[in-house]
Amino acid sequence: MSTNFDSVSADAMSLPPDLRFVLAQRLWESVEGDLDGDAELFAEFERRCAELDSGIGQTHSHEEVMREAGKAAGE
Repeated sequence: MSTNFDSVSADAMSLPPDLRFVLAQRLWESVEGDLDGDAELFAEFERRCAELDSGIGQTHSHEEVMREAGKAAGE
């Protein structure tokens, strides 16, 4: 990766979480139209986001997911 990209990434990661979220939304919106070939995948993504926004969706921490994956893999 270029030094410029690394610099921009570091600057973005130093933002507070609420501004990183706004930036992520803007970045997503900037490429969303370019990804129309995967309409079904993105429809599912939008459905899940709507569930989370409405409060009916559930989230799991990285640790929970990795613990369950390890159990499923017999570790």
